[in-house]
Amino acid sequence: MADRDVRPFIHFLKGKKELVGVEVGAESGNNAKIMFEELDIHHMYLIDVYDTYFGMNGHGVLDSKKTGNACYNGAVNNLRNYMDKITWIIDYSEYAIEKIKEKVDFVYIDGNHRYEYVKKDIELYYPIVKIGGVFGGHDFKAEESGVIQAVTERFGNNIYQKNWDWWVIVK
Repeated sequence: MADRDVRPFIHFLKGKKELVGVEVGAESGNNAKIMFEELDIHHMYLIDVYDTYFGMNGHGVLDSKKTGNACYNGAVNNLRNYMDKITWIIDYSEYAIEKIKEKVDFVYIDGNHRYEYVKKDIELYYPIVKIGGVFGGHDFKAEESGVIQAVTERFGNNIYQKNWDWWVIVK
């Protein structure tokens, strides 16, 4: 397992049954595939715009619609064995939230890494996680200061953090 990027976030979900989760920023589906392989996932909402983010590039944003199409096709291929457990929401995360009509066990944020977008994702998605669920994300690192700023503003030092993952247990 040393060659797999099993993110520390998921260890707080192991052993729980029939999980329902959300990943914001599904990209090529690599992280979602690992979650399906490592966890008892009943259903997952995968959210990605698969395009540039309001004309931006970098910091978690794809450079073109062509790259987005390649990522989406790769994700579909990567996750082909789990398609019956996936709801794809191809939209900006701020609009995608409207399509999730249930409480979930976890949310993993790995979309646009700019401060204002991470802050908005936290505001929008935190309330849909069940008490005792896990809310977190990726890219808590110096090169992504927007992630660090938004996360620490909202949660202070009350986060778990390992490698580039960050998470909290919802209370």
